Amino acid sequence: MSTESRQDGRNWKAGPLRGWLVGILSVAVVAGGLWVGGFFWFLAAMPSDAPRAAPEADAIVVLTGGSRRIPVAVSLLLEGHAKELLVTGVNDIVSPSEFRAAMAESGVAVDAETMACCVALGYGAHDTIGNAEEAAGWMDAGGYRSMILVTSNYHMARSRIEFRAAMPDIEISEYPVRPADPGLAEWWKSPQSRFLILSEYVKYQAAWLRVTLASMMPG
Repeated sequence: MSTESRQDGRNWKAGPLRGWLVGILSVAVVAGGLWVGGFFWFLAAMPSDAPRAAPEADAIVVLTGGSRRIPVAVSLLLEGHAKELLVTGVNDIVSPSEFRAAMAESGVAVDAETMACCVALGYGAHDTIGNAEEAAGWMDAGGYRSMILVTSNYHMARSRIEFRAAMPDIEISEYPVRPADPGLAEWWKSPQSRFLILSEYVKYQAAWLRVTLASMMPG
């Protein structure tokens, strides 16, 4: 084989390879741009605080795990915005009396009668999917058709996806809670806050993808 023929062969092999590499790089750049753009949309869509006028509903559901969530939800119950409250994701070792004591320490007094009649502690959930499933069963058992969903503002987008997937026929009003000061106003300055926001965005994407794909499945 002549030198010219061998050179042509190498050029022929390099051409498709170069095309594949350019294609992969282009896809990576577009995907990266979409991911970054989605992240800034996620930040822009994050509610800064609760609505000025608290909604009314049959029940309130609050997710454990973030500062201020539970005291805010209990306050909504005591103010008469709903008939009953579910605290989902409670640690197994927390008793009703310990819950009342914790609320008293946060400045929200819950008497024994209100605790017995109107506050349910849910011990069966260990993540947001579990929260939604536990709440769905509780809402169905109580015959409730509307709820106020209380969770941290950075967690609301993912909670919305999970709760609406678990309870498509329930009217859900959102009540986002801003974390205690300094909050997330300058999240990029704190390594812990950066990790929190970025990980929540990744979890939100995973939840959206899982629920979207599930909705496309037959049956």
